[in-house]
Amino acid sequence: MELVTAISSAVMALVWVIYFQLFFKQYQRRRRPYLVIHHAQNEQIDALCLLVNMSEEAVHIQDVQVEIYLTGQRRQTFTITEYARVNPDDRNLQRILRQGPLQAGGYLVLGSFRNLILGRKSREEDARFSLQEVCEIEVRTTAIHGPTPYPIGVRRRFVLKSNPDDSVSVFPQNIHTEQLIRRKDRHIVRKWLEQSLKPREKGRFLTDQSDQAHQTSATAQSRSGET
Repeated sequence: MELVTAISSAVMALVWVIYFQLFFKQYQRRRRPYLVIHHAQNEQIDALCLLVNMSEEAVHIQDVQVEIYLTGQRRQTFTITEYARVNPDDRNLQRILRQGPLQAGGYLVLGSFRNLILGRKSREEDARFSLQEVCEIEVRTTAIHGPTPYPIGVRRRFVLKSNPDDSVSVFPQNIHTEQLIRRKDRHIVRKWLEQSLKPREKGRFLTDQSDQAHQTSATAQSRSGET
């Protein structure tokens, strides 16, 4: 009888452990951010590029960049977030800025691939290079997800192909959007933001114990002493 009771207790404990693991994995999966850089429509250069939030929580888009790989092993990086000539009363502010909160299941139009490569005017004569010089592009985004203090990032690469009629087609390199959400990826996302925002202090995030917080406090005390 005691043996049966012990076996029953062990089986019950094992069931609870398995149940807890399944519950914990489901909780982690629901809390994990997941953004998709979507190649809409078809392979035409004027096809739209979308950023889709497949997370179960809203995310705040901080920055969108495009790295362009040109012939001759050249490369150029552009921030496509619009900072100038923006009316704060514009109802389509998020569409213009390509920034701000993005609700769960929502999407943001980043622009056509032609627009992402050549700029807002999308005219080759105004660009520093032609579409035929572009081999690949990498679209990448940084965002804040939930209460996490560290920015997360996603990126996806596309390949350009010149056609006999001088048109250009664009194809995704693979079917996945790379998710940079792990601790080991933080330095990559940080470099993207530093490249775009050009902060005075690099390599740190603001916390209550950071040098930036202490410097701010010291500056405030110094100014208070002067008065």
